Parts: sequence; C-alpha cells; structure tokens
Amino acid sequence: MAKMPLSDLKAMLGAQKADALAAMSAAQLAEERADAMDYYLGDMRKDMPAQEGRSRTVSTDVADTVEGLMPNLMDIFAGSDEVVRFEPVGPEDEEAAQQETDYVNHVFMQNNPGFMVLYSFIKDALLSKVGIVKIWWEEREEEQRETYRDLTEEQYLTLAQTVADSNGALEIVEHTAKPMTEAAY
Repeated sequence: MAKMPLSDLKAMLGAQKADALAAMSAAQLAEERADAMDYYLGDMRKDMPAQEGRSRTVSTDVADTVEGLMPNLMDIFAGSDEVVRFEPVGPEDEEAAQQETDYVNHVFMQNNPGFMVLYSFIKDALLSKVGIVKIWWEEREEEQRETYRDLTEEQYLTLAQTVADSNGALEIVEHTAKPMTEAAY
C-alpha cells in the first residue's frame, strides 16, 4: 500500500476535526433550541424544578417577547407593496427592474402565501436561532375541457381558427355536426 503524503493526512484529520466540532456545536444548538421552545411554552422545569407538593413555575416572558416583536418585524418585512425590490444597474435597466420587482412581488404575495411564509420564517428565527424557507419553481400543465353546443357554422370556424392559432396549446377533441333541418315556412 502506498504511503499517504503528510499534507493529505493533515487535510483529512483537519476535516475530521471540523466534523467533530460541528457535531458538538449542532448538539449544543439542538439543546438550546429545545430550551427556547420550553421557555416559549412557559415550561420552567429545567431551571426551576417544582418542590414536592407545590405548584410549578410558569413564565411566559419568552412568548410575550416573541409575540410582541412579531408585528413590528412583519411591518418591516411585509408592510409595504414591495417585499422585494430589484435595483437597476444603469438608466437603461430602470423599466426592466420595475417590471421584475412587480412580478416577483405579485408571485410571492398573490400566487403564494407570502405573508405566512415570512411570518413562519421570522418566528422560527426568533425561536430556533435560524429561519429557513425552501423555495422552488414548479411548472405544471393544467388541462381544461370545454364543451360547446349548438354553434353556428361561423362560430365553429372561429373556434377552429383560434385552435389553429394556439400553436398546439388548444385542441379540438371531438366535433359533431348538427344535421340540417328544413325550416318551416
């Protein structure tokens, strides 16, 4: 077996040491998060255990503080029409930056529950020392079926032309011509 160079051994041991320290830090963080949630819920047993036959201490100071901060923080992050703003690089970018700003704000606040996403994110950050939001773009096709009855020939031809102009987005699945009847005079 070939001998490992000293620099590779040092790098490997350094990585192992960093992983071990990160695990210790993660364990400590997990404990701090559990304590913070207990305090938020008013559970003080860890710091102030109840004596036998006595009531236990309940303090809602953490919950009161977090809930007291939430309206002000939500006002900062979601209190205006622009949650996100794109800044133009030059004068030629001003219109595009405004369009991007309008579009992203519309998608975030109207097409998605933007306010609740921000609320959960901020509250998690206050309680757990970290707030995480997962975002993704999802494309899906929605199929919609429509039925038209008693169309005149002109109406059907207009519909057929619309389908032809749609570049395959629309499709006529079935067409049944109504038999011509003699009009009574």
